[in-house]
Amino acid sequence: MKNKNTHPLYAGKNLNEILHQVPVDYYQNGIEKNLFQKLWHRTKLKCVFSMIELGNPAKAGPKKILDVGCASGWFLSEVAKFFPLSLPTGIDLYKDAVKYGNKKYKNLKLIHCDAHALPFKNNSFDAVICCEVLEHVGNPERVLKEIKRVLSSNGIVVIEIDSGNFLFKIAWYWWTNIKKGVWMDAHVNTFGISKLEDLFEKNGFRIVKKRTFNFTMGIVFLLKKNKSS
Repeated sequence: MKNKNTHPLYAGKNLNEILHQVPVDYYQNGIEKNLFQKLWHRTKLKCVFSMIELGNPAKAGPKKILDVGCASGWFLSEVAKFFPLSLPTGIDLYKDAVKYGNKKYKNLKLIHCDAHALPFKNNSFDAVICCEVLEHVGNPERVLKEIKRVLSSNGIVVIEIDSGNFLFKIAWYWWTNIKKGVWMDAHVNTFGISKLEDLFEKNGFRIVKKRTFNFTMGIVFLLKKNKSS
């Protein structure tokens, strides 16, 4: 009988196998030891911070922040340092990474769940972060609909993802061949900038601002709910 967690998008692999290719402390160790990872993620952080500040200019920052696809919580822990008065929550499907993160970061609330069905009430968060996630999920539209549902009426969404351009494809090929087995078959969706913009608009968001970073290989969007949707 076919395993219920096997999805054709993942080259027929069990989804748990895909997740467990990545060490639970991948970000914590990688950013300390690997210059490429450090430069990529630190620049990404600055871009996300600037977008949150632009979308929520209050000095204290958003009251409640959700990180969709938080892994083991490294990124959210940095966000929590930058906005110390905010209440940070993260969700991820990788159970072992969530367990590791909850032990490491006592100030974070990390929950093991699927981004396609968020376990929160409508209008629960003032800001939602979703970084390098949409390329990994089975149904990006469903994830965006869930993000919109849990976002407050005046809330903001910051989505960061690779730009899908030629330079990124070269870098990603090089990176996956260095880190053999870590991210193999994990990218199940490919987006260009125009495709992303259409996806956001189709699912009830308007783009407030966008910017590329890391030599145009990454792109970050600041979104708000489309009032007419």
